[in-house]
Amino acid sequence: MSKDFSEALSHAEHNSDKKSKVEDDLISIAGSNCSSTKSNKKSLYSRNSNVHQLLARIAQEIDERKPSNVIHFIVDFLCKHYPEHLHGFEAIWNGDPDLEQERILVVEFFKQQKLPVEISVHFVNAGFDTVETLCTLSTNALDDIEKFNNTRWLPGHKVRLQQTFNDITNRVRIFKEQRDNLIKTLKHRFVGSASTPRLLNSVVLPKVASPMILPAHPHTHSPFDVPTRVGNYIAVDNKVVHPPYFYKR
Repeated sequence: MSKDFSEALSHAEHNSDKKSKVEDDLISIAGSNCSSTKSNKKSLYSRNSNVHQLLARIAQEIDERKPSNVIHFIVDFLCKHYPEHLHGFEAIWNGDPDLEQERILVVEFFKQQKLPVEISVHFVNAGFDTVETLCTLSTNALDDIEKFNNTRWLPGHKVRLQQTFNDITNRVRIFKEQRDNLIKTLKHRFVGSASTPRLLNSVVLPKVASPMILPAHPHTHSPFDVPTRVGNYIAVDNKVVHPPYFYKR
């Protein structure tokens, strides 16, 4: 009888210890979850606080400077103070106006090859800022451009780059032909018709996979409530009086 009582007592103590351990584990997990929740809330609050500070700073700058084009001013502000967050966009935005059209064509060429803007900027940074200079490159130069920009391209992007530069001359030729055909088609559609009003400039719509160019009639506002940025972009009519307006996203 004493032996049975001893075994029962030992079993009860074992169960008690086990239950105590489970309770401790549950308390530990609950504490960890609570700590994680607090950390997430703190991180979210910190991000929201940073956003509020940035918006307050931009609002203050706008109040002080009173720019005529607020959207343009905000993009300039972000490019000036936060270039590292824009993945090379500031290099395109702040580029030399005389070379800007050529650089835009480089960006469009890489987009046609299903490659992102960041990669086109890497080539522009390395001095290959026209589609003609891209034709001087081969796949052997890709590693040098990657190292020059102190970056590492994604494996999929590198494969696409190798495919592109294995046939770079032909791909540039096709890109130019498609662009020239588009311009000729638009000239015939909007300029060649006698019933079409005289065009003062061309309007480039927000950039998409296949950009469109539409006419801007005299004394009319832009077709979108988006501030425009004057730049040296491609015009449909070679006799344009004013440069076209380029709508940026």
